[in-house]
Amino acid sequence: MTIEELHNKLVELQIPPDKYYLHGLYGSSDDNDKIALTIKKGKYTIEYETYFKERGEKHSIRTFTDEDEVSNWLLKKLVDEQEFWKSQRLK
Repeated sequence: MTIEELHNKLVELQIPPDKYYLHGLYGSSDDNDKIALTIKKGKYTIEYETYFKERGEKHSIRTFTDEDEVSNWLLKKLVDEQEFWKSQRLK
């Protein structure tokens, strides 16, 4: 799955764009207080870095080298988060 396909799937699942930041291409316009993805040039290949940014500091940083792997990981993370918040509202 590409980053664009990930975004399309998130739209289809009705996950609000303010819950994620995908390298400034999709989702929120900034990466504060949300799950974020940035793409950068690594030593040998492109790297995809995921993190949660709070008060200007990155937390829970994970780095991937495969676009499909990072897209699937982010999809699961965002769907799980949405399900958690839905369950909290039902209580």
